[in-house]
Amino acid sequence: MNDMIIEISVAVIALAFAALVVFLIMTLRSLSTVLMQTNETIRELQQQVNGISKEATEVLRHTNEVTVDVRNKLHSIDSVVYSVKNIGDAVQEITSSIKQASASVAGSIRTKAVKERPAAGGGPVKDKVATVMQAVPVAIELWQAFRSRKPQAGQRAYPQQS
Repeated sequence: MNDMIIEISVAVIALAFAALVVFLIMTLRSLSTVLMQTNETIRELQQQVNGISKEATEVLRHTNEVTVDVRNKLHSIDSVVYSVKNIGDAVQEITSSIKQASASVAGSIRTKAVKERPAAGGGPVKDKVATVMQAVPVAIELWQAFRSRKPQAGQRAYPQQS
């Protein structure tokens, strides 16, 4: 009986070991399939990363070209901006000169009109005509001074900076 129990125990152990081996084989096959799919996915990802790297490199190269082009164009309009600034400065200076000259002319006309008004004694119309006649030479001088300040054809009002 002891021998029979031992034989039955050995048979049960053998069957359990066989079942264990069968389940291990099935698990290893599933694991093998998963590993093959993982390897395939990794290869595809590497190809996609290589493609993306090439595209990113191309985008960076194109961006650098655009940056250089924009920088060159900005540099080329520097002289235009400088010229516009010079024109603005010249206009401001001319405007200031005209304001000063007109204030001076108006002041001298008032002064002369006040001095000569009692002496003229010819009435309001005669006073106005006398005032205008006195202002004409001053206006002519102002106009000649303004024209002499204008640059001649082909000349620049202000030298260009480098």
